[in-house]
Order: sequence, then structure tokens, then C-alpha cells
Amino acid sequence: MFLTVFLLGAYVAFFRLGVNEWHPDELVYRDAGLEYVKHNDFGSNQEHPFLVKYILGVTQLVLGSSAAEAVRIPAATAALLTGVVLFAFAKRVTGYWTGVLALALWVVSPLTLSIGRLAILEVFLAFFTSLALYVGWRWAEARSWGLAVFAGVAIGLATASKLVGILFLPAILFVGLLKIGLSRIFILQSAMIGLAAAATVLVTYAPLGGGRTLRVVQNMLALQSAHNAGGHWVDVNGIPYAFPPWWTFLWWQWDFYGALATLSLGVAVVSVYWQRRPAELYLFAATLVPFLFLSFCVRVKIYHYIYDWQPPLILLLALTAGTLARRGRPGIVLAILLLIPFGYLGVQAVKAASQVEPGTYAAVAEYLEDSDQDRGPVAVWGHTGLAQAYLPEAPIMRPEGNQKERIKVVIVDSSVSRRSPDPLVESYLETNKNKFELAYTAIDRDDRVELSNFEGDIKVYTRKH
Repeated sequence: MFLTVFLLGAYVAFFRLGVNEWHPDELVYRDAGLEYVKHNDFGSNQEHPFLVKYILGVTQLVLGSSAAEAVRIPAATAALLTGVVLFAFAKRVTGYWTGVLALALWVVSPLTLSIGRLAILEVFLAFFTSLALYVGWRWAEARSWGLAVFAGVAIGLATASKLVGILFLPAILFVGLLKIGLSRIFILQSAMIGLAAAATVLVTYAPLGGGRTLRVVQNMLALQSAHNAGGHWVDVNGIPYAFPPWWTFLWWQWDFYGALATLSLGVAVVSVYWQRRPAELYLFAATLVPFLFLSFCVRVKIYHYIYDWQPPLILLLALTAGTLARRGRPGIVLAILLLIPFGYLGVQAVKAASQVEPGTYAAVAEYLEDSDQDRGPVAVWGHTGLAQAYLPEAPIMRPEGNQKERIKVVIVDSSVSRRSPDPLVESYLETNKNKFELAYTAIDRDDRVELSNFEGDIKVYTRKH
């Protein structure tokens, strides 16, 4: 059964991997990674740690390609392996079938379909934090110095993927306290975990040389602070926010899973109160700490951040269902009720993976190429990086100064325009409405492959002849 679920998950993760649209962040990390590895130039994207970009850069060098189907291979692999780690964790705590359930809930789901196929930081963060949580549990059981070091290295790799990784360290120390108790060996091994994590993060900056590492880390923290202070426009229930409210992640979680599946997860979280077993308390802490920090301490909120705490949350659901199934017929019925919504989501994920099609930016590029307008100057109210990736020969311009009369095409992405105003492009279109016409609309399919905050039609305005 494990092999069957694993192969089905591999299908969801890898089938037509390069077809769905680039995520804007993928292009940033792809290009930065190649600069780091090929040219030893670490100047770009210093606001995030370097590990994931190393991985993407090496992938491009080894495969000799920067195409989506190549760049995304490490991410899809990490998403699949995250499910394997959850299987191992659940199997150790509750048994084989609960492990298979945890694997299925992760890999045959919208988590792998919509986010796990993207070469973004969160996918690697989830893998390394899952590994850290599993090894942390093993450490708490065995009180092993070797496992303490391994747990620290895993937390370090998570933090070297994205700074949020360090937020999973408190949960590991908490489970150590639960199972080992407040003792000399607990204190010493906890310190070892912290030291191993810090050393691992520093090792990822080794290519910079010791003199530059401190400056780069300080610059990263400064850039993160500036981003947090400046805000980021997102759409929450149809309302644009630069600084979304604290409950935004709860709303997006509901939007991502649907009402019934979210309710099942809620039951799993509430059940921690009456189960009060170390494993469930551990996973609850691992879910709660990053959720609370990102909800209340970080002002910038972006949709795919919800992926950060999904591994412990999904594992908590699997353990809850497995425990219920061992309590006779009423428990089996309740477990089935909890899992039915995820069964539906799994079926939909497999169907959607088999029907992945190019996105709206690819459709716009095809239209402009067919109409011989793919080389003219373009103004973009949308994701400029995506437009440039699909229209590599077209100069991207802002409608200002002498450039106004040179612009031949204006692209308006409704997924951006509805939440992020661009008065310059809006005024340009209004002022020149007699010179431009709506020539093409790329209709966005509701295929559950892309995240809902990227769903939206694209309108293409071309200059009248």
C-alpha cells in the first residue's frame, strides 16, 4: 500500500511538471541560484537565506537547463519526500496504516499539487522541518547525542532555506522536556541542538568567505524588516490589503481546503486537549508557534506561507484518525467522517494533475507571437518578471516620459490589478483609450493547480493601426 500511495503521489508531483505557469518567486530564486553557483555572484535576493538557491543553481548546471521542468525537480522531490518523512513519523507513533494515511494526506492532495510542484522556499522548508520534527521525536525517545546533532542540523537546513525554520526549534525542545524531563542531559543536548543548527546555517554562507558573512546576514535581516514595514498587497476575500488582518491565514486555509476539510483539521487540533499525548502535543506546538508568529508578529502575509505549518498539522490529523479507528465502531465512523473531505480533495488533485495546461501568461505570449507583436515595447500591470519570462524579446517599459509613445502593448493581470493599484498604467490607458483596443483576453481556468491569489484573467490592449 505504501508503494501504491507513493507512486500516486509521484504522479501528482511530477506529471507535466513544467507545464503550469511560473510562480514569480520561482524566477527570482532560479536566476539568483544560477548567479550564485555559476558566477559566484551573491548580490541578488539577499533578503532570503541561500540554501534553496544553491540547490536550484546546481540543478540548472547539472541538467543544463533553466526550464521549469528542470528547475522544479528538486521541489517536487522535496514535496514527495516530506510525505515519506510523515509516513515514518506516524508509523513510529501509531503504526503502519496511520503512516500510509499520513503519506496519502500529504502527497495526494492540493498541498503537493498547488504548492509542492513550485521551486519556492516553502517547499524545502517543509521538508527540512518535517525531518527535524521526526528526528527531534527520535531524540526525545532515545536521549541520543547523535540524534540531537542530527535534529540540530535539520533545523539548521530549514532555517537556511527560510528564516521561519527556526520557529520549529521550540517544539523540539518542548517534546524533549516532555519525554526527558528537566535534567542535566536535557539542557546539554538542547544546547547541542541549538549549536548544530547555528553551525549548519553558517556553513551555507561559507562560499562568501568569513568576512562577508556577517554583513550579508545583517543585510538580510534589514531587508526583511524593511519588507515587513513596507507591506505587501494581497487579496483577502476580495478586499485588497497592504497589511492584512491577523486572521488572514485562517481565511486562506479555509479557502485552500474548503469548509469540510478545514473543519476536520479543526477537530484534530481540538482533540489535542482530550488526548494530551506527547506526540499530539508536540505536533500542536509545531503548528501553533509558526502560525502565531506569522499571524501576529509579521505584518506581511502571503498566501503560500500557509504551507509552512501544514506538515505537523496534517500529521496531527492522521494520528487523530488513527487513534479514533482503534476505538471501535463509533471511532471508525468518526475517523471516516474526518477523512472523507480529504478523500475528495485527493481525487480532485489526481484529476487536476492529469489536466495541467499552460497558464494565462503563456497564452498571452502565444497570442502576441501569432499576431507578430511579441517584440514590441510592453507595459505591464501585473507580474513583470512573468511577462519578461514569456516575452523574452519584448522590452518592458513604464508609461512615462518619452516611453509613452513607444509602447505597443499593455498587459493587465486582474489577479494583480484587483489588489495592487498602479495609477501610472491606469491613467495611461484612460488617457490613450482612443489609441488602444482590447485585443485579447486570456481566461484563467479554475483548475486548482495554481494558488487562488494568482487566479485571474489577463487583458491585452494593443495599439490601433
